[in-house]
Amino acid sequence: MSYTVLENFLPLSIQDEIERKFQFNTKWNYVSYTSGNEHKDVDELNENIIESPQFIHQSMWNGIKDESFHLLALPLYFLEGVSGCTVSEIFKIKTNMNLMDSRYEGEKYHPPHADHKSSEYFTMIYYIKDSDGPTRFFNKKITDPFPSRDLKLTGEVHPKKGTAILFKSNQMHTGTCPTNTENRLVTNFVFKATNLTTNFTPIEQPIIRNISE
Repeated sequence: MSYTVLENFLPLSIQDEIERKFQFNTKWNYVSYTSGNEHKDVDELNENIIESPQFIHQSMWNGIKDESFHLLALPLYFLEGVSGCTVSEIFKIKTNMNLMDSRYEGEKYHPPHADHKSSEYFTMIYYIKDSDGPTRFFNKKITDPFPSRDLKLTGEVHPKKGTAILFKSNQMHTGTCPTNTENRLVTNFVFKATNLTTNFTPIEQPIIRNISE
């Protein structure tokens, strides 16, 4: 598996606006599970897996956009700018708030899952604020036989404000509740794009010439 980490690809003013929006001025919905796992297979023998409730906010789902959509669409526009891709379809944009939970000390994590079965979709996870609670990646795709069984950890990324991770949506991964910070705020984008890979090289910055008389 492969993924790309994008650090500070958004201007600081946009990073701050997104953080203010979701830290102080958002209506949240409570759900009693993470990542839709009430419909997914979970390995009961994996002692590292702990389920927990979370708060979610849907900015786009089933083609319906709410008032936060235009703000949260900005990371996708900036992804186009640094990668040269074109976003052709947005499947969903969802923000999760995980609260501090001491049960997640050490190697514990939420039930692993994938965001979409099709390899045509990409996922981008954007970290709204600094916190603990890493995103973890595993060695299987959702289309593999028994994708939730015998998972091996292949990488992890820790939340840092303004950072995003890009990977294929069929990749098994998971999040973690923070144990040292008030909450963990991340936005999950699932989308299609042309001319995009999970290990792209950033395009060259534009040449700026100052001319004065």
